[in-house]
Amino acid sequence: MRILCSPRKRSARRRSLLTEALWTAALASPLVLGWSSAQADTAGVNPVAITIGTNVFNVTQSNSSIDSGAVAVPNGVFVNTTVLQDFINYCSTSTSVVNGVTVHGGTVLLPSAASAYITGTLTMRNDVNLEVATGATLQNSSSTATLITTSSSETNVEITGGGVLTDNATSTSGSDMLTLEHITNLLVNGVSIESAPHEHLVTESDNNVTINAITISDRVPTLSNTDGIDFSGNNFLIENSNIADGDDDIVAKPESVAMNTILIQNDVIGVGHGISVGGQTNAGLTNMTVNNITFNGTTNGLRLKAGQGEGGAVSNVSFSNIKMTNVTYPILINSWYNGGDNYGSQELSASELATPAAYNVTFNASNPGDPSVSVNESNNTSLYPFFDNITYTNITATGGSGQVAIIYGLNSTDTNPADPLRNIDTISFNNVSLSGAYGADIYYASNLNLSGLTAAATNGNAENLYGDQLVSVPEPTTAGLLGVFGVMALARRRRGSD
Repeated sequence: MRILCSPRKRSARRRSLLTEALWTAALASPLVLGWSSAQADTAGVNPVAITIGTNVFNVTQSNSSIDSGAVAVPNGVFVNTTVLQDFINYCSTSTSVVNGVTVHGGTVLLPSAASAYITGTLTMRNDVNLEVATGATLQNSSSTATLITTSSSETNVEITGGGVLTDNATSTSGSDMLTLEHITNLLVNGVSIESAPHEHLVTESDNNVTINAITISDRVPTLSNTDGIDFSGNNFLIENSNIADGDDDIVAKPESVAMNTILIQNDVIGVGHGISVGGQTNAGLTNMTVNNITFNGTTNGLRLKAGQGEGGAVSNVSFSNIKMTNVTYPILINSWYNGGDNYGSQELSASELATPAAYNVTFNASNPGDPSVSVNESNNTSLYPFFDNITYTNITATGGSGQVAIIYGLNSTDTNPADPLRNIDTISFNNVSLSGAYGADIYYASNLNLSGLTAAATNGNAENLYGDQLVSVPEPTTAGLLGVFGVMALARRRRGSD
């Protein structure tokens, strides 16, 4: 058994491992917005808990100061957009005294009701908690429109309760469902978010965000391009949630906003494309921990993805304590994402794929579809993707129908001697056991540590490995197992669109 990796080259930059520590803030009450628990990295987490006002405005109870006493009607027919927006606006400007201090805002309450509160697009305001109580449903009057949005930079926004928010979409021709963007201090807690026409929950360009104990579910069969949680910004906690949809379940998107300090933990991931970073990483991401996650029936498990012209540096990412069952592709690092996951432009022909022995003897050949490129991570003017210091610890995957791992770098040489040789550098596996239909393809990676990886595959053991110096690793001792590497995915089967 052989593996493709570059000769080890120590980067002049310090490559500190991402560690975990206690997060010290908690949600003291439903009216305190902040961070809810346990773990985080040590790279400067500074959780913020901000108290909003104690006023509670029940939308079914008349208040003469709000729209002359008009109330919401939860009968599944009446469109409540005006009255609900008036409640939100009024709540934002109201004041109450908390611990001797006058503060703004409070809670707009949608109490339990037998039928849905129908509404058009609502705009959140500063210092407002929109509480959709258990037994209440807030339903979009248009299945293709945004349900809740923000108008500009907002502070202290909450969407809470045990109720349901739904667009009731039956097709993917529409807008994102919740677009909570440009917010400082955001809490989304306890609600179910269902059936979006596009992405379900978009929390981009935000800071200090807690997403806790939510459920995201798509229709069955799922619609395409219906991401669960899309996020960008700093200081994110996403935990205790159950997510299934038609695309990325949770995805960090550092396309235009640099991202730092992220913890994703204690989540259950069903159908969809898994937990991802990318596909555009131009602004860069660092310090992300993904811990204690269960996947079942997901297309992709843990995926880092970007392409040439759309890539920046993704570094210090830790995946730990993860169980995957029936996940097609458990681990992926993709440097060709904007090429439709076609790794290089000239893959092997059908006849070559049909006769693996003919090409199995030419391991050290270069793939003609993988042209050599000069990169510079320190000054990435050409926007190449870089994936540095990625660790996988205590991970099992069983029952997958694809390759257990695909890690595909660029055939790159860094022009800065202080940078890593390849655009994928310092990848390590610790107590990782993967089994599936095919083994692992790992091309063009430097400082690759596979000592903690075991892999097994059921469909043959042909190898198609291009690019770097070959380093031998022991063949598997059990007949029929592939060890670390296996066959190349036949015809380079394409994975999900997003």
